[in-house]
Amino acid sequence: MRIIKLSNQIKKRFIFLIIIFFCFSFSIFLISYSLKDQIAYFVSPEDIRKMNNIDDRYLKVGGLVKEGSLKFDDNQWNFEITDESKYVIKVVYTKSLPSLIEENKGIIVEGRMGKDNLFIAEIVLAKHDENYMPQSAIDKLKEEGVWRGN
Repeated sequence: MRIIKLSNQIKKRFIFLIIIFFCFSFSIFLISYSLKDQIAYFVSPEDIRKMNNIDDRYLKVGGLVKEGSLKFDDNQWNFEITDESKYVIKVVYTKSLPSLIEENKGIIVEGRMGKDNLFIAEIVLAKHDENYMPQSAIDKLKEEGVWRGN
């Protein structure tokens, strides 16, 4: 058996690389551990039905606003989100909705599940297609005579 002798300089470099590797690994672990509660995964209503222990967990839910469900009662918006499996989640939102929110259109809500399977939204985002243009830009193009939309 032959023993390879390493010089002191090579040993120091090797130990330095090992220390750097462990420090880097430990920092990645700390960052992921501290962000685990801050990360909101995008889930569908069907996924929420399958999840356990969702009480007081911050979630991001996406789907379509169910037709006939968008109502404003008692200073809050009430609507339902559905997906292709037709599972429905009831949502309550107390702020004003974005102007792009319509029935049968895409929506993303962020918040927490409350009692009685009621989702309490803190943030509501409208999903739109890549051809979306704000009304102010459409008006300006119409004034200039270059608008080609409907």
